[in-house]
Amino acid sequence: MFCCCCPRSSTEEETEPLLRAPASAQTEPLLGAPGSARQHHLSQPNGSEQKHGEITARRVGVPDLDERFADVKVTFNKQYEDYKQMEDRRKTLLHRYRCSPGDSLSKCLKKIKDEHDTHHIQLQLKGYDFSLAVTPEDTVPDKLKRTQENVRELSQAAKAVVSVGTKLQELASWILKKEKTLIQQVTEAAPTHQEKQRLVGNLQENLREVSRAKEQSLQYRVEAEKLLNEAGLLSGVTP
Repeated sequence: MFCCCCPRSSTEEETEPLLRAPASAQTEPLLGAPGSARQHHLSQPNGSEQKHGEITARRVGVPDLDERFADVKVTFNKQYEDYKQMEDRRKTLLHRYRCSPGDSLSKCLKKIKDEHDTHHIQLQLKGYDFSLAVTPEDTVPDKLKRTQENVRELSQAAKAVVSVGTKLQELASWILKKEKTLIQQVTEAAPTHQEKQRLVGNLQENLREVSRAKEQSLQYRVEAEKLLNEAGLLSGVTP
């Protein structure tokens, strides 16, 4: 599923993002306090900073490559939005039941059961969808109803993060393995030397963004799978 890139002015081509992005080797714990910045930086051990958030895609002047970069951008940025929602929903659960930032889903579930001890509460898993079953159903307090909805949204977000993981890795790997070929294609397509320099610069920036997306997408997927596996264990089912 590729997106066509329409001709833009030189300024727009240099700066306009093709869509959005994820986290690098340092993400927050599985259940931990919300943040909604579309892009920020993480400090690295060597003192440098690595971008974290939505990725951009600049025009390189080769339609097929522009479509591939746009596809990576759209797919990754959607995954990043789903990852942020997953983080937000589990942090909401932690805050609502006064859990510690690093608490697991199982610890949070125990506190939910302790607070609503007049109800039988069970985490259920069907396929990759988990939910909070509560009985009796006719006397569920509002707080617990909100928690049920919260858990449902958490499940949906985690499943969405995992669902595009393989596609992203394949797209990114194909592009990164063909770096020399891509540079040659862009160089040959450029009408002037000045345009060649600009478009090759755009290509190199796109490759850096794809590399970042590949790394961070994998990390998001690992975290989402960890959450789904924990939900499976709590429900007695292997997802």
